[in-house]
Amino acid sequence: MTEKYYFEVFPELTSERLLLREIRLSEANQMIDITAYDGQQAKNSIDVVNILSQIARDYFNGDGITWGLYLKSTGEFIGNCCFCRGYKNNIAEIGYVLKPDFRGHGYMTEAVKTVTEFGLQEMKVLQVCAYTEHDNRASQSVLVKAGFRRSADDRETSKYLSN
Repeated sequence: MTEKYYFEVFPELTSERLLLREIRLSEANQMIDITAYDGQQAKNSIDVVNILSQIARDYFNGDGITWGLYLKSTGEFIGNCCFCRGYKNNIAEIGYVLKPDFRGHGYMTEAVKTVTEFGLQEMKVLQVCAYTEHDNRASQSVLVKAGFRRSADDRETSKYLSN
């Protein structure tokens, strides 16, 4: 069974260094290099707007939510973190991407912890899961530092679960 999650107001979250909020279409030019949907990478700002429109449809249909990640200190957009692909069996799948210049500073671990906590405590999902490519050691490190444990492997991906 797939659960649906609807919000009267888009939930803004904060962590020590980050503001997590709804992405604005006016920010499309800042995210071309890190925006993709269902395996299709954006090539220009028009592609980003189309992808953001699909993300908005998922949100309004109760099938996902994507937060933009912004530095509290400057307001700069640095990436995103989301629950995607619906909530089958009341389990949220987390996804994330960070601009290359901001990797290796703990921002994504901070975001994943914040979003996971929101999902478990506020949305009352039963668990949060994530999938990574076998060779994506950086993403696997983020998940472990955020408190996830490795659950299973298949031919192409590794699965991680929140504790």
